[in-house]
Amino acid sequence: MERSWWWKALLYGCAIVLAGLYLVPTVVPEEKRPAFFKDHFTKRIQLGLDLQGGLHLVYEVNIDKAVSSKVDRLSNDIEDAIKKKSPDVTVGREGRDDITVSFKNPAGLAGVDAELLKPYRRELDEVNRDASAATLRLRYDPDRVAEVEELALRQAIETIRGRVDKFGVAEPTIIKKGTDIVVELPGLKQSDFERIKSIIGRTAQLEFKIVDDGTEYMKKLGASLPKDGPIKAEPESWTEKHSGQQHEDVFLRSKDRPGLEKFIAALSGDLAVPPDRELVLEEISPRESGDAAPEKFYRTYLLKKRAGVTGEYLAMADATWDEMGRPEVSFTMNRQGSAMMEKLTGENVGRKMAIVLDEKITSAPVIESKIGERGRITMGGYGDPFKLQQEVKDLVAVLRSGALPAPLKKSFETQVGATMGQDSIDKAKFSMMIGAIAVVLFMLIYYRVAGFIANLAMVLNMLFMVAILAAFEASLTLPGIAGLVLTIGMAVDSNIIIYERIREELRQGKSPRTAVDAGFQRAFWTVFDAHVTNFVAGIVLYSYGSGPIRGFAVTLLVGIVSNLLTSVWISRWMFDLIVGRRGSVPATLSI
Repeated sequence: MERSWWWKALLYGCAIVLAGLYLVPTVVPEEKRPAFFKDHFTKRIQLGLDLQGGLHLVYEVNIDKAVSSKVDRLSNDIEDAIKKKSPDVTVGREGRDDITVSFKNPAGLAGVDAELLKPYRRELDEVNRDASAATLRLRYDPDRVAEVEELALRQAIETIRGRVDKFGVAEPTIIKKGTDIVVELPGLKQSDFERIKSIIGRTAQLEFKIVDDGTEYMKKLGASLPKDGPIKAEPESWTEKHSGQQHEDVFLRSKDRPGLEKFIAALSGDLAVPPDRELVLEEISPRESGDAAPEKFYRTYLLKKRAGVTGEYLAMADATWDEMGRPEVSFTMNRQGSAMMEKLTGENVGRKMAIVLDEKITSAPVIESKIGERGRITMGGYGDPFKLQQEVKDLVAVLRSGALPAPLKKSFETQVGATMGQDSIDKAKFSMMIGAIAVVLFMLIYYRVAGFIANLAMVLNMLFMVAILAAFEASLTLPGIAGLVLTIGMAVDSNIIIYERIREELRQGKSPRTAVDAGFQRAFWTVFDAHVTNFVAGIVLYSYGSGPIRGFAVTLLVGIVSNLLTSVWISRWMFDLIVGRRGSVPATLSI
């Protein structure tokens, strides 16, 4: 009796027991499992979108917005650099790719030389310099646009993945397909559909912008409105903090948000919004405004287009409550963001600073003093406290996962029902059972005792496959089930190659023990090469395939590994038991 035989028996026995333990959470309902499994074995196979239903979404990334945001940041940097030499300069973005630099004094243009533009040489090209008009036009390099597009898609995928993971969706599929992002979320309930779509699609671009109070433009815009129209011009006064000077201002007010947005978008000519300003809306609830009317309304703020600080400098966000017990979001800026916030608020004490989230104002408090690293976002309104609390939690989740680099536009959506999935599972089980019975009968009839060993190895192969999938909490899809069915055939294919080699050795008059040794030894590399070839094909499918193809590839790769173990090493161990490793050598071999 060889000692190695016992070590192998112990090793293979432990592997089988461990595989069985990992399968318990998948096959036994939670209420029937002992406490031991609930504490140590909780991972289970997840069903894919096509088997248990869920959401299939396709989003289009607004690449133009990502590029324009990048150009905006460059224009901010260039303006700061130029103002150190020439304070009387106006820098702004024109279109998507162009930056225009205008000087009041023509002499200032000479200061924008190659040395000043050197840090931006890789990203910006100078397309026009007009000394008589004291203007300079820079254009974002077309090669950089492709880089921004690729980066925006990668960041969007990672951001969406972070948000979905916080929502608790098991095994989501999030992949890039051209310039689109495909999102598959299995196992969602109908009640969760709208909430998860809102969380995924929320841009979460947080900006802090100074309100441009006391401008003649708003007074002129208010005077142009008809007195009996749905949009009203309301007076508003504010006082400078340091000088105490009183200012009168005007804002627009309406109960119809779409109508007010349409009015702003149609402004042109003398009433067009200045290029370096923007009109943004804030929703005001009756209790916040002090009005007796029960309806909420919307008011305008004229903001400086350039954001003083953005959410990219956000370090942390948490759900808290204000002094009235209403939920709100408190945030902390990182070191760089804190310094920028101190500079922005220190230069604008006494003015209003709008907190803009996804191009909507959440609040516009007056800056009483310099603000550092901490701040808060009020949700506004006095609605259902449970709904507000859920909105705060969702906002914290998206802020922590980071803002999307560009807005998403949902281009396709479909909901997959679980009924079709259960029907697919039933048919797959039936086909697997028919295939397994056919293989088992063939091996028993054609190879007799050796066929029984092959069938036992096939059962162990399936056990190890499913256990590995459960250990990694893999998502089983309909193509994945097809991979399992295919593995039934693959599981005995290697044994057939080995068995035919053993038969050849027996026909040459060798003893069963010698024939088994030679058969396994000489057929090993043939079996190994076939598995390696299939494994490479599986890697290619996984690397370049989409969700369903990846599901098939995962099952195939796991099946190849476990099949090599069972068909070569475990089968050889069982043959050793028969041909005399533990006792007398038989005269014949049933094969």
